[in-house]
Amino acid sequence: MEAARAEERAKVVSAASGAAESAEPAADAGSTAAQGSSVASSIDWSAVPSTDLTLFYPGQASFEWVQNGKSHGGARPLTKGGDSCSTCHAAELETIGNKIVAGGELEPTPIPGKRGTIDATVQAAHDDNNLYVKIQWADAGHNPAPFVDGGKMDPDNQVKVAMMITGTGIELGEQVGCWSSCHADNTYMPFDPGAESIAANQDVATRLDAKSTISKYLSESRTEVEIKGRKNKALGGWDKLKSADEVSKLLEDGSYLDLLRVYADGTSSNGYLLEKRVVNGGEMSAEASLSAGTWTVVFSRPLNSGTPGDVALEPGKTYTVGFAIHDDYAAARFHHVTLNTSMALDDGGAQINVIKQ
Repeated sequence: MEAARAEERAKVVSAASGAAESAEPAADAGSTAAQGSSVASSIDWSAVPSTDLTLFYPGQASFEWVQNGKSHGGARPLTKGGDSCSTCHAAELETIGNKIVAGGELEPTPIPGKRGTIDATVQAAHDDNNLYVKIQWADAGHNPAPFVDGGKMDPDNQVKVAMMITGTGIELGEQVGCWSSCHADNTYMPFDPGAESIAANQDVATRLDAKSTISKYLSESRTEVEIKGRKNKALGGWDKLKSADEVSKLLEDGSYLDLLRVYADGTSSNGYLLEKRVVNGGEMSAEASLSAGTWTVVFSRPLNSGTPGDVALEPGKTYTVGFAIHDDYAAARFHHVTLNTSMALDDGGAQINVIKQ
């Protein structure tokens, strides 16, 4: 076990030398700079209900890991019983996050002092045209990553915030939310194939715009994804791509994760996850600030932009969403995430009630 952890530490140190950061740009193409602007000037946030969310540190717990009964005791209730992640784990996120972040099977390269959970407050509102989201959480200071020169994995971005909206036709999508895109062969994960293997499969590498690591993806975009690791097979399916036509049909049918990202300087990107992470140029505005030890991020996007990769938000429907926060200059999997969270327009039964203003 210790030998395996040592090998993983070596892989992370190698990736941290620069290759992995290609998956965490300071501001993706198509970003909109909005720092200093008033993204939600028409919204009275004092009249918008808030939802308390706990984001926890997941380490290397991949989509494959949660479906494997040998590693995850809740695999059968999830895959056979229809339970969601929150059914079993909503009340124990602090315990889970603190255990994983301290190091062990799911975290071979711990960062000393990194917190196991982040308590955040989310508010959401809409008008006739746009969705507005405000998220706040306490800053925790800097805890250097010991495997990175300078201690900052992504020195250009002190924080990054992501919101993912689950589309249709995604395996376990409503039960796991954004976990459906986190695979065992992604960046900094145990079955990350590495630059040499990626380069040796040039056709796939070109399709994925991949050089040194593999970005998140959905299983629907692959012909096969290894979950059990039988006969020592590598988990995941990074190189098992469906045809471009099949992937295009999935996008057309709404089988993707809508991905909205905001950076510490107020720049933002709108895109989606399917065969890889894509920036689609959909409309989005954002602002971010740190004041008196509290981060505040506000962003907006059209309810229905018509842009491929943007989930249309309609009254009467409930959506599964997930939030992720990369704090303290973190990158890739070294983030905090929510479990599956429900969101709906003007519906008090949803965890996040997006009220009309």
